[in-house]
Amino acid sequence: MNEGNVEPLLAAIQDGKPWMNRFTGKGYGRAFEEYCARFGPLCREVALREGEEGLSALAEVLLDGLETGWRRRRPWNRSLAKVEDRQMLVCYFSPMLLEDPLCAPLAEKLREGWAARWPKDAYQTATKKELQRGFRNSILGIPLGDWGRKTDEEA
Repeated sequence: MNEGNVEPLLAAIQDGKPWMNRFTGKGYGRAFEEYCARFGPLCREVALREGEEGLSALAEVLLDGLETGWRRRRPWNRSLAKVEDRQMLVCYFSPMLLEDPLCAPLAEKLREGWAARWPKDAYQTATKKELQRGFRNSILGIPLGDWGRKTDEEA
């Protein structure tokens, strides 16, 4: 496995602040498309190069890189860094991988590897559509139901 492949993928997970700021009902769709345009080709290229067998090793190397990044942080910021990385995995990275059948096995390998290492912090993967359905449609906290919400065909 080429270690040069890992750094850009780690950046896609660890540099999540600008993406998570846009994780809102209205902003997520466009942010996700921009995220996929930026990191999707790289993930596809790496998945093609590594093949099905290499994806398990790639997932382990990615998880090792995340853990190394947490250790570099000050002790009082490590748990926050872990939460932020998990949010990026759930909200952007895994859904992006699930969109591409070639990359989808990597999403599952990452989830399984994470659950094996940190079982108390395990997460589930979801597609972009599943995540978008989870946003509440409300104004000032008052639920609106489906009123004013665009359907998948309109969005």
